[in-house]
Amino acid sequence: MNKIIIDGFALGLMVLVSGVVSMAQASPVQWKSNGHYYDAIPFPEGITWGEAKIMAENSVYLGVNGHLATITSAAENSFIINALGGPSELDTFFLGGFQPVGSPEPGSNWQWVTGEPWSYTNWASVEPNDTYGGDGIIPLPDMVGANEEVLQFWVGIGRWNDVEELSYWGGLIVEYPTAPIPEPQTYAMLLAGLGLLGFMARRRKESAI
Repeated sequence: MNKIIIDGFALGLMVLVSGVVSMAQASPVQWKSNGHYYDAIPFPEGITWGEAKIMAENSVYLGVNGHLATITSAAENSFIINALGGPSELDTFFLGGFQPVGSPEPGSNWQWVTGEPWSYTNWASVEPNDTYGGDGIIPLPDMVGANEEVLQFWVGIGRWNDVEELSYWGGLIVEYPTAPIPEPQTYAMLLAGLGLLGFMARRRKESAI
C-alpha cells in the first residue's frame, strides 16, 4: 500500500531492531547480473509490511540505502531463493510489491516500491486471491475477509502470495541497488577517457607557460 501507518509501536520497533538490521547486513549477497546486493532479515515475532518497508529503507550497505526487494525476472527470483537460504527459510518474508488504494481486486495494478515495471510475476497457485485467513504470526481475526494488498514469499515454495498490509509475518528481503562494476571493455574505455583528459590538461598547461 502507498499509505504507511507509523505509530508509537512502529517507531519503538525501529529502535529495538536497529541491532538486528546491522547484524543482518554483515553478509548481503551480490547478484552479478545486476550488481545489486540482497539480504534476508528474519523477524520471528512478526512484522507488518509497512514496518518492513521502513526497516528496508533505513538499512545501509556499502553506503547505499536499501528497499524491499523487487523481483523482475525468474532468474532474480531463483537467485534470491537459492542465495538466501532456500524457500522454507524465506517463507512469509515480505517483498516490495503492493496495490495502491482503490485498485481492482485481487490482481490488478500491482506495483513495485521502486516504480520498476510490473513485468514478471511468480504467484502461487490460485494467488492472488484477496482471501485473508487470519493466520499470521500474530493473528488478527478482525481482518478476515480484508483486502490483501502487499506481497510476500509463500509456504516454502519460493512463489508469491498477497496478504493484508497490517498482518504480521516473519521477515523481509532487502535489496541494495549498488551500481554494477563496469565490464572490462567499458572499464578500459573509461581509463582511456581519463588518460585523454589528463593529456589535454597537460597540453593546456604547457600552452599557458
